Amino acid sequence: MKLRAFTLIELLVVIAIIAILAAILFPVFAQAREKARQTACLSNMRQMGIAVNMYAQDYDECFPLDSHTGTNAPWVWLRTLEPYTKNKLLYRCPSDPSTNWTTPLPGFRHVRQTSYVTNFWMLPRIGVDDLTTNCSGYNTLASVRSPARTIYIAEAKPNATIDHYHAGAWKWPNDCGTFFLPTDELAMNWHMGGTNYTFVDGHAKWLRFEQTWTPDGAIDLHDPSRE
Repeated sequence: MKLRAFTLIELLVVIAIIAILAAILFPVFAQAREKARQTACLSNMRQMGIAVNMYAQDYDECFPLDSHTGTNAPWVWLRTLEPYTKNKLLYRCPSDPSTNWTTPLPGFRHVRQTSYVTNFWMLPRIGVDDLTTNCSGYNTLASVRSPARTIYIAEAKPNATIDHYHAGAWKWPNDCGTFFLPTDELAMNWHMGGTNYTFVDGHAKWLRFEQTWTPDGAIDLHDPSRE
């Protein structure tokens, strides 16, 4: 019986077909992996939302504090929530590309403690400066006009070692006495063009940043004074 071997052309055709299939399937696998990470992050943020509301029920419906409250110690809100979360793994998004979790970046003192930051608007009005006088003061659940439409926790930009963000100072002029770009503070597209957010009522949701805030003021899900 005569055996027939593959010709070079046939082998090249098979290799080409495999390459085409790989080019089609690899992005699908990558997208599925990122979707799983997004879901894990969303679960983290949902659990933190529950923890914030549990804390509020125990402390006269007040939100946790942050580093502006006199101690100048970052991540106060994380320490405050630990009795309610009991799992530090909640504080890191699986898609967070930061490289300073164990060693500070050159010129910086702190390592990154968390992927997440709280909304500065929910700090007590402590009157230290324009920022804490005019762009905060919504420290209780009752002071937030629409808890289901107001963001309390967002994802911090890579390598940032902040514990809060300043949505009231994202446009100029403002009443806060300072100016920040949203890109200075927040991650924008870790999860397929958007990021996850936790709202005051405890629910978490994926949104594109422009769905949460626009420079013209038409959209602002960070400002607790809005309906």
